[in-house]
Amino acid sequence: MCADSLPSADHATSHSIWNLFYHMLIPKSDLVILQEHTAKLLTASETLQTWLKSSYGDYVQFTNEATLRELRQYWIQYKTIDVSGKIDKIVRIGMLKRSKEIGTSSYLHGLRSAGPLWFSGMKVSGHSYRKYWETGVAGGNSMDSKALGEKGKGYANPMFAVSSAPSGEFAVHYGSEPLLGFNLAETFRELECGEKIHLAAQSDRLVEAAKTQFTNWIGNFAKFVKNQRVCTQLFHGDAIALCQQLQLGTTSSEQADRAKVYIKPWKLQALRLDGHAGHKETRWPLLDPFDVIDTSNLGDHVGMINMVVATVPLLRTQPTSVLCTETLLAVSDDPKSSLSDALGTDVATFSLLIGLAPIGILAGTTLEAVSNEAGLQATSRSVQSQKQSQYRLRVHWKSPNIQPLSSCWALESKEKITKRVEVDPEGLAAWLFSVYRKMFAKEDISNLFPAALRMQSNQYSTDIQRYTRAAIVALIRVIKTKVLTDWDRMMGTFLDMVEMDRSLLVGSNSLQELNMHLALFGVWTLPVLAKGPRRVQKTFNLPLRPRSNVEGILGGVDPPSIVHIVLSVPRKCLDIFGKTSATPGMHIAVKQQFGAQQYENSFYSFHCCFGKFSQNEEDGGLPVFEEDDKGWLGSADLVIICPVPTFGLLMGPRSGLKVSLALNASPENAALFTSKLGFRLTIFETSLENQHRVSICEDPPNLNTHDFIASQQEWLQRYSNGADAETAAFVVLDSKRQAHKLQIRTTFTQGSEEAKALAAGASVAVAPVDSSTVMLKLGDTLSRRLVFPFPVQSTNSKTRIARKSSWIEVEAAIHVAPQQDAFDTWTKIHTTLDGSLSLGSIPRVNLDVQPAISSTTKKDHGWLNILMGGTLSETEKQLKDQNGDQSTHPKLELKESLNIIFQSFAGFHPKTQGPVHTFQLTLQRNNSCHTLLFISGMRHDLDLGSVVLDAWVLPLTNVRVQKLSSAIQGLLSAKPQPLGVYLNDRESILWKRLLPALAERCRNWHHKANCEYRIKGSIPLSVEENQNPLCGCGEDKVSPSFMKVKQWAPFKKYVTRVAIAPVFPVPYVESLIRLPGSGESSAATTTKKGPRCDNCNAEAGQLLVCGKCGRVRYCSKECQRAAWKGHKGLCKK
Repeated sequence: MCADSLPSADHATSHSIWNLFYHMLIPKSDLVILQEHTAKLLTASETLQTWLKSSYGDYVQFTNEATLRELRQYWIQYKTIDVSGKIDKIVRIGMLKRSKEIGTSSYLHGLRSAGPLWFSGMKVSGHSYRKYWETGVAGGNSMDSKALGEKGKGYANPMFAVSSAPSGEFAVHYGSEPLLGFNLAETFRELECGEKIHLAAQSDRLVEAAKTQFTNWIGNFAKFVKNQRVCTQLFHGDAIALCQQLQLGTTSSEQADRAKVYIKPWKLQALRLDGHAGHKETRWPLLDPFDVIDTSNLGDHVGMINMVVATVPLLRTQPTSVLCTETLLAVSDDPKSSLSDALGTDVATFSLLIGLAPIGILAGTTLEAVSNEAGLQATSRSVQSQKQSQYRLRVHWKSPNIQPLSSCWALESKEKITKRVEVDPEGLAAWLFSVYRKMFAKEDISNLFPAALRMQSNQYSTDIQRYTRAAIVALIRVIKTKVLTDWDRMMGTFLDMVEMDRSLLVGSNSLQELNMHLALFGVWTLPVLAKGPRRVQKTFNLPLRPRSNVEGILGGVDPPSIVHIVLSVPRKCLDIFGKTSATPGMHIAVKQQFGAQQYENSFYSFHCCFGKFSQNEEDGGLPVFEEDDKGWLGSADLVIICPVPTFGLLMGPRSGLKVSLALNASPENAALFTSKLGFRLTIFETSLENQHRVSICEDPPNLNTHDFIASQQEWLQRYSNGADAETAAFVVLDSKRQAHKLQIRTTFTQGSEEAKALAAGASVAVAPVDSSTVMLKLGDTLSRRLVFPFPVQSTNSKTRIARKSSWIEVEAAIHVAPQQDAFDTWTKIHTTLDGSLSLGSIPRVNLDVQPAISSTTKKDHGWLNILMGGTLSETEKQLKDQNGDQSTHPKLELKESLNIIFQSFAGFHPKTQGPVHTFQLTLQRNNSCHTLLFISGMRHDLDLGSVVLDAWVLPLTNVRVQKLSSAIQGLLSAKPQPLGVYLNDRESILWKRLLPALAERCRNWHHKANCEYRIKGSIPLSVEENQNPLCGCGEDKVSPSFMKVKQWAPFKKYVTRVAIAPVFPVPYVESLIRLPGSGESSAATTTKKGPRCDNCNAEAGQLLVCGKCGRVRYCSKECQRAAWKGHKGLCKK
């Protein structure tokens, strides 16, 4: 519809699209538009081929034909649904119910659209949310409410009324808020700083701004379609299943079409990636590795480990490739532990073993205004009484061993980059077991009742069991492609630990399932599964049952090692759950009763749907299945399809085998269902001999899994190629099973110059190159570059030398943020395969499209102060309080300088009189300026919820100072004068490392073939005094705003554009400073009236006045010392 609007992209068309996309109630005219458009879609979607030939086929495509068929059913309903009867009632009752739940409470998640203005927009945000659910239109705005007709009745929007909810009820998410998807920071600012108007008018302004952005998006999208610059691939089904199928598809396109998994829960439809039929391309792009994967907040629903493990193999190995994950549900009370809690382990160790790391633990710094979310969380807790709190955590994952420009351009052909890691098998087994324990903590006997008590008032996303034994196997599978170890020894040790563990309630009962999935995924095969079930004479003290023709596949000479149980559960057994699919966790239990002995094995990975099956006597008794599309609303039985090892079904008498469906053991299930189901929580149980309820088959219905294991083994072999022990770094784990050190052993060929020099007693030295690279030097002339797969503390490395055996081992401790202060990793710039440059950790920004903050007023002081106050971590705040101006922490010093620059540009710094646009970065020790900053404006940084300064930088050298002496004098004599920002040597070096990244971040020009970076093989070019860190490719490319300042014009030829932004701590690395609403008010955000300290902004009855200039006041001598760095340049002026 958006693309169709291009010829007539007027306001009316975009307004109708807005209504259909966001409003629960719409006018009659929009209903007609929807029905007319769905008629077009239905004509085009008769088959996959007709769709590809239609006007939509070039930019909207489908991963499979099943997705097209599914969407077509929705379109049919949109076109034919009667919105005046039952559907209308369902929508209005649903709205009314949610509106009553909201009441007068303040729901603040819509404030994420306000960016740094979150603190001032709480009232209007809560009002907008309440009115949306009350009226069915965004913010309850007056124009759209009036368009609905008398009393705002309107018509139920079919796009909200029709859903996939199995019981057909109103299924719009309770958190739905149209404004949440827009960047409205500037509008919130205008409301905060402008003339006060009532809430309804404020809400209308926000809706109007959102509509304007929406209209612009429609126009841009339509233009992209017209220019053939966009193509979407749609898929309707289970995300993890799609990833599994795509992984196998990367091995061979034939595998993509072979149905090995079901498309989604509650359906027996096979997942086939057959959407490429009829495509022009010989190779379907969908099966190629991805440059960017964004999972949204799927991790909340399927588990973070499942999400990461499913997507890592699909990502291209490039410095620009990134996996973006997001969670909205709080994992713990402390954001610092949120990621490690979600992963069940130390983040650095997890990253090393999967070959992908969160940028935050590498860089220790982010430009995302994470303090906004911290403030929202704290404020929400004070105004809402929800058990499950929200905390939005965005994590960007990249390869930790992609090399910077200097390494890539300087590496010689004989130098090998470390691609894999090697781990001691016992250490890896212990680490895996610790993760296993965390993944199945819900089964931990010691934790069951304490967790149940805590959940009554405070719930975490990890309280819901997201993992089965297949999940830990999927993790091991990915690790096997990245890690070298003795896998037989490691697996044996790991399985021994699992078998001996008694802390998990059903740990021993799940051993068969664990071993089965290890075999299915091609990771490791238990001998009893490898040699065939009929070759096992005895297990669990039970004898092998003789062959029998009545047992179907189990009675064969050589039955498969793994079969599938098909269990039909009578519908009446589900009555305890009501007409809903929100059932508690369940499992299949296979029991064997043999005399006084009873054995039970539990299986948690199964597929279920509704229908009935019968035995096909002509086809060896295989089950024939008839699916009931009505699902929970129908009357058919529940059918469970569960893979199990065959040998467990062949031991002991057939009459003693029982199969049951039972609820998982938990305090919640016990309290709710013990009286109805008994102590064992069994929903249904029957004998294996009951052929009306149980069937055994090799392949699940509609799937072809005969080569599943072979295809998994082929995938493992392919993605494990190209790595050997020679290029592996050995990971040393500490007593906590965390990666502690890395070792690289370099063996020299006998007879080589290096081997001869080593034997002759040549000196050996290790010199740091960057955060993950060292130079190994032999004597005066020989050297070898060693690249670690992770940042290390290279300055404290150790060596082990074997002169006779001709090898040298270098050992270095892993360097994890926030240990790093020099920003080596954060400011690192990489090269891609085509030689272009890529930022490693800093996101790009198009300054020209970010909304300008045209002029600041006194009312801007509050939100800017809160934003800048949130740049400090708790540790940095303590350091600042303790040390004042004597800080020895380069990152803290940089943040203080940035605060001075931002506050001074806005005209809020107590040491300046009005806004300052020109700044001098000046060395304290000799009072010499080495860099000039020309700032033309402040803009919103929409994606990061922050602000950014649009600036030009001029690094000064002796030559440049001589050339520009008169221009510099003119600058210094102008009013206001440039403000001096005083730096020590450490911070000066940090700025020179940072400037190339800030220039690259907003670059809209190309580097030249003779770029100084390429010639020298280094970024920055230099961090030394009187040296330029930047290349000249971006010079003399100024905007009209730069030329508006007369005193700046002479510097035009020498300046480079940069995007200067506040620097924030990483929430899963450092504890953030407490902000308003959390019970503690930081000095930077105090809003009391009266005399204030010019350093900490605190109110005080009596203030100390600066004895030199008399213009600034402080509450204490400590504040005076802390402020001297910024005040020094202005004192006495």
